[in-house]
Amino acid sequence: MPSNRVDDSQPPRGATQWTLEVLRAEHPGGRLSTSKIAKRIGKLSNKSFHKNSIYNALRILVRRGELSMVRRGRQKMYQLRQSVAAVKKRTTGRPTPRASSAESAPVPSMLPHKLGLGEILVIQIGPREVVTATNLHGKLTLERHPLPR
Repeated sequence: MPSNRVDDSQPPRGATQWTLEVLRAEHPGGRLSTSKIAKRIGKLSNKSFHKNSIYNALRILVRRGELSMVRRGRQKMYQLRQSVAAVKKRTTGRPTPRASSAESAPVPSMLPHKLGLGEILVIQIGPREVVTATNLHGKLTLERHPLPR
């Protein structure tokens, strides 16, 4: 059975493509609400996309890390991530240096959205302590455990 995951190697198309076009046309660092993005997509593409298609496209782009989302009350505001915009503008094919995995903190989108009962997730390993999240009887507990010396 095929998975429902979007293949990142394929170029975006449909509502996802038009969403990126609208946000790239906005001035750098500009934020747009979901309704403004939907209106501008309609004007640019001369097509009518169902609102759920646009919401799903925004959700996919945030999960991929191409957009960042900020919530103001009930309204969500979206903008292009600075690092993604800089990578797209860069034309050199040289690899960029990366921090080692031990030094970098986990990205929230990489963390599981749910912990089963009794499961423990190590969030950070520091020089003096370990930070864990535990599901204790349905309640999330964050704990710091000192390392033995």
